[in-house]
Formats: sequence, structure tokens, C-alpha cells
Amino acid sequence: MIEYINKQAAIIEMMDNDIDHTQGTDGREVVQILEDMPAADVTPVVHGRWLSIVSYNNTYKCSECGRLLVDIADGLKMVAKHYPYCHCGAKMDSQGEE
Repeated sequence: MIEYINKQAAIIEMMDNDIDHTQGTDGREVVQILEDMPAADVTPVVHGRWLSIVSYNNTYKCSECGRLLVDIADGLKMVAKHYPYCHCGAKMDSQGEE
């Protein structure tokens, strides 16, 4: 399983342990410090986009789960503004097709 660490916490930990590349620190020491750090609580981001469905006017579909937004007359830019995330969790930051 992939584990992530907080970059700022890692820097602070290295400084607290006097890890300095100019001092010829042993790489095993650095690895041990990193292994001892707790994993950060992160969730991967799923990126999606709203796709215009040509056969249905004013209807948009999530590229990830297929959720439909119906009767959105203001166009894709307004859809993206009012619906930056789909209910499936996808972050709708990619431009769809108008």
C-alpha cells in the first residue's frame, strides 16, 4: 500500500535530527527517519469533466460516473461553476465540450 508523508513535517523532522547534506549524513539514517514518520491521511483526487450531450439540449454528463445534469440552460461554464464536483467525488476541473 502506498503511504504518503507531509513534506513540511519531513523537513522539520530532518532539521530536528540534524540531517544536513553538507555533513555527509548516511542515507540509511534519512530512510529510517522517513520510515518512522506517520503516514498522512490523503485521498487520491479523481479528475473528471462535464460532457455536453448533443442529443439532449442543456444536459451534461459526468465523464467518470455518467451522472446527468438536466435542463442547465446557462451552458458549460455555468455548470462547471455551480457543480465543481460530481456526487461521485470527481473534481470537475477539466474543460468539457460545449
